[in-house]
Amino acid sequence: MADSPPEPETKMAATPARQGRLGKPMLLVLVVSTALAGIALISAWLFRADDLADVEPHAGRQATDAATFQQDAPAPLQNPPPEN
Repeated sequence: MADSPPEPETKMAATPARQGRLGKPMLLVLVVSTALAGIALISAWLFRADDLADVEPHAGRQATDAATFQQDAPAPLQNPPPEN
């Protein structure tokens, strides 16, 4: 058996070679991935919808939140600025 001669290599410009293929398969990938992202966003929103609809989410923690701001009065200034 004789080997066939090698086929000449085809030269292609760099830009088309880097761009990839276009067409229906690429469109299908884009449409499916966009649909999956939309489904993920909607399902995450539906999962937390009850918490987002709560009018006063901190109503049960008002006492602990207020305790954070209960501090002593600030110390008086040692050297008050001169009055003009």
